[in-house]
Amino acid sequence: MHNYSVSEKYALLEKINGSFDQLALLDLLGAEIEKLGAFDGYLINMLHVDGMHLESLKVRFTAAFRELEQTYQGYKVSLAGLQPNVSVRAFKTQQTIRADIDNGTPEEKALMELWKLQEIAALPLTGWENDQPTNPVGTVLLLKQEGHIDPLALEKVDELIALFHKPLVNARQLAFLQNYHDRFEAAAAEQARFLQFIVDMNNITSPDRVYDMFSNELFHQLQFDVVGFFLQEGEKLVAKKIAVNDPTLEEKRKKWQRYLAKHDYQLTTTDGGVSHTFLRNTPLVFPDVQKIMNLPMSDKDRKTMEIFDNIYTLLILPIRFQQQPIGVITFFSIGRQLPVTDSDMLLLNNLSAFFGTAITNGRNMQVTQQQHQEIERLNEMLQEKVKELAEQASTDKLTGLSNFRSFEQELGRRINESERRSDKEGLSIAVIDIDHFKKFNDNYGHQAGNIVLAGVAKEIAKLARKMDLACRYGGEEFVVILARCDIDGARIFAERLRIAIEKTSFETDAGILSVTVSIGCATHLQSDNNQSLFNRADQALYRAKNNGRNRVEVV
Repeated sequence: MHNYSVSEKYALLEKINGSFDQLALLDLLGAEIEKLGAFDGYLINMLHVDGMHLESLKVRFTAAFRELEQTYQGYKVSLAGLQPNVSVRAFKTQQTIRADIDNGTPEEKALMELWKLQEIAALPLTGWENDQPTNPVGTVLLLKQEGHIDPLALEKVDELIALFHKPLVNARQLAFLQNYHDRFEAAAAEQARFLQFIVDMNNITSPDRVYDMFSNELFHQLQFDVVGFFLQEGEKLVAKKIAVNDPTLEEKRKKWQRYLAKHDYQLTTTDGGVSHTFLRNTPLVFPDVQKIMNLPMSDKDRKTMEIFDNIYTLLILPIRFQQQPIGVITFFSIGRQLPVTDSDMLLLNNLSAFFGTAITNGRNMQVTQQQHQEIERLNEMLQEKVKELAEQASTDKLTGLSNFRSFEQELGRRINESERRSDKEGLSIAVIDIDHFKKFNDNYGHQAGNIVLAGVAKEIAKLARKMDLACRYGGEEFVVILARCDIDGARIFAERLRIAIEKTSFETDAGILSVTVSIGCATHLQSDNNQSLFNRADQALYRAKNNGRNRVEVV
C-alpha cells in the first residue's frame, strides 16, 4: 500500500537530497515520524562505526521522561548480547518486531512498565534492491503509551525508511570518514602524551594512593564535590572509597559510606546507575538530577539522593582494565550544575584506564619504590591538562561576555577575514571603560562593583548585534568587535551605549547607583594587526578620559 502520494514523495525527496549530514537527515526523519501523530516517542539507532553496536542518535521520549533525552543521546546497545532487545532483533532479522505489555519477553515487559508503555515496535533501516532487502544501517524504535500501534502508521514509517535509506547510507559513510579524520588528527596530537601516560599508569600500584590522588587532585580541579569508587567482588560492586572536597559534607559522606557497607550494588541493571554502567560498560551523564527526581529509580539510588539532598550533575564512569569493566566511579556536584565537556570526558576516560591498570597492579603486587616520583609526574600531567582545559574556557564568569582570550583569537580571525574581503565593509572596535571605577569600589564595595560590571555588560550585550562580539577585556574595561562597521558606525554605536549606561540605575546593597563610561573607537587599517588596532582604540579611550570622561572619541 502506498500511503504517500507522488507529489508528497517528491517534496520530501527534495528536502532529503538537500542534506548530506547524517544528524540533519535523522532530524528530518524524526520530524516526519512526529507528523504522523501515531506515536508517543521514538529512537533512531544507527550502526556504530565499530559495527558491533547500535547507537541512539535521535531520541524523543514520552513527555514524562523528556528530561532523559540528553542522557540517552549516544547510548549504545551491543549487537552481540545474549538477550537481544527488539531493536537488535529487528536489525538482525531485517523484519519489523513488535512487543506489547502482554506478549513481550520478561525484559521487554519490565522495560515497558518502567517507561509506562503499552507497545513498542522496531523497524530496520533498510532499503530494497532487486526485490531483496539491503543491509540495514540502523533501526527505528516506536513507542506507544496507550492502545496498540496502528498497522497503517507502521506502513507509513516503512515508506519513510525506504525514502531515507540510501541518503542515510551515504551520510553515514561521510560521517565515518569525517570521524576517522577527526580521530586521526586528535590521535596525532595526543600520541606522545598518551604513550607516556600508559607507561606511568602501569607503574602506580598502591590503591590507597590512587584513591587519594584521584579525589584530592583531579576532582577538586574539576569542581565535583563527591566521588565514590566501586570495585567488583564476585557478583556485587563494593564501595571502596568515598571522598568529598568540602568539609561540610563529611557527615553525609560517612552516612553514605555506612549505608553502602550494608547495601552492595548487585550485578543487575535494575539495581541502579552504578550496576547499569558496569554491565553496559558505558558512561552515564545526568546534567541536572533535580529535573528527574520524580522519575522511577532503584532504592539505592533513591537513598543516595536522600543522603545528599541537593545533587545536580551526576557522572557514572566504568573503571576498565584491558577494555573490560572491573568497577565504577561516581562523582557529582552539590547545589549547582556543572558542565561536562567533550574534553572532560576524554580526560576522565583516559584516567579510568589508568585507574583500572593501577588497581589491577595493586591487587597483584605492592610496589612502593619510586611511588612518590611517579605520582608527582602524573600530577604534573593532570595539572597541565586541567590548565589546558581551563584556558579553553571562553566566557567571563561574572559578566557572561566573552573573555580576553576569546577577544584576541576572534579579533585576529576577523582581521584576516576583513583583509580577504573585496567589499571592504569595515571592521571596528570600541573600548569601554567605567569612569572612576576604583573610587566607586572604594566607596560602595566590591559587591556593588560586581553588580555594576554585570549590569554594564548587560547593556553592551543588548546593543551589540549578533555579528558583533562583546568581551570583558579585564577589570572595568570592555571591548566590542564591530563587524562590517566603519568609524561612523562605531561612533553611533558607542554614543548609544554611553547614553544607555548613563540612564541605567543599578540596585545594590549600598542603594540605587549609576555610573558613566568613556569609549574609544578605531577602525581597521590595512597596516593594522591585533595590537596596533587595539592600541589606537585605547588611545581614543584615554583622550575621552582626558577630555572629561562620559564621552566618545574616535581615531
